[in-house]
Amino acid sequence: MKTQILTCLAAGILLGAVPSQGKDVRSPDGQFAVRAESAISLVNSSGALILTLVRDTSGDAKVEVAWSPDSRHVVVVENGERVGSGIVAAWKDEVWHKTIELESQVGGLIQAQQVKFNSRLVAEHRKLNGWVTPSQVLVEGDMTFANGAKYRYRYTLAFRPGGPIRLDRGGYEEGELIGKDFHGL
Repeated sequence: MKTQILTCLAAGILLGAVPSQGKDVRSPDGQFAVRAESAISLVNSSGALILTLVRDTSGDAKVEVAWSPDSRHVVVVENGERVGSGIVAAWKDEVWHKTIELESQVGGLIQAQQVKFNSRLVAEHRKLNGWVTPSQVLVEGDMTFANGAKYRYRYTLAFRPGGPIRLDRGGYEEGELIGKDFHGL
């Protein structure tokens, strides 16, 4: 499944300035889409809101969306204009749910590399690299440190719905998106 990328046209221009149709990334079955404007939303085929995945995209330099082949999972990577990135996702059973990759999962890797390179992190970005299964996607990232050192890594991001649900303040179901098999490239 090809990953589709939405990019801001220029610094300071909100995603909402681009025509709406150009920002919709449709699911393979055509029943749903991720719409990136001043917020990132999951919508149905008629454009009606299902879930708001990200409320504010003002700090994003690039938003990447990947739908699973069965249209039941979608992952969104936000890469900021400055230092970091974040991953939100949604999956469908009887209804749509939203989840977020917890910072603690990548945070341990970042801390280990800061110690290894004896330098602080100054930039970190991630991208999606294809679906392994309908509920697991590969993620690749790169880190740049103040001393100029760079570290590239890869891991598998897996949906694990069905456990005890804990909602965070933003309404994300925590613990449903798990990073595993972290390794350097």
